[in-house]
Amino acid sequence: MKDIEQLLKMTERPQDYTDEELQKLMSDPEMREYYELMVSVEAGFAERSSRKEECGRWKENTPAADFSFYRIAAMFIGVLMLSGIAFAAYRLVVGGNSESPTQEMRTANPTQQADTLQQAQTDPTGIRTFENAELQQILQELSDYYHVSVEYRNEQSRHIRLYTKWDTAAPLQQIIELLNGFEKVSVRLIDNQIIAE
Repeated sequence: MKDIEQLLKMTERPQDYTDEELQKLMSDPEMREYYELMVSVEAGFAERSSRKEECGRWKENTPAADFSFYRIAAMFIGVLMLSGIAFAAYRLVVGGNSESPTQEMRTANPTQQADTLQQAQTDPTGIRTFENAELQQILQELSDYYHVSVEYRNEQSRHIRLYTKWDTAAPLQQIIELLNGFEKVSVRLIDNQIIAE
């Protein structure tokens, strides 16, 4: 510890020490290592302060209007990004994204008349829309498309009416999981067979 204190004093005021004293202290490998470390730290601080000076000079020579222009441009880009994110979220919720197997799934109103026509439409992106369709119709189309069979263990489940969207590019297991999100629907996939309970 004493040697380190002496090294610090020697670096601050080298003129107070003889060459022999300096050489003796520097002959110790540990002291030499400390000295090199101090020199590199000092060089780092000097480089950092010169960078700060350069940055300060650059700011002084750059008109304030340039900074406000960049701030306005950054805010404009931020607003555009937020608008894009909001639009994408809206499209996901409403049903414009073809990567999601379903954007809107809700149980049909039970008070609707049973003779309402079942409708199914496919848009160009491969999204099949079922409006007030019976589960039987939906599962039959899934069965035909994915080449699996369907078994009903509860006859009433055939007539549950649903509003749903199905992405024909999605795997069958994902569609089954989404159908199970309905309150009255219980569907499983076992060995290439859809079982509705």
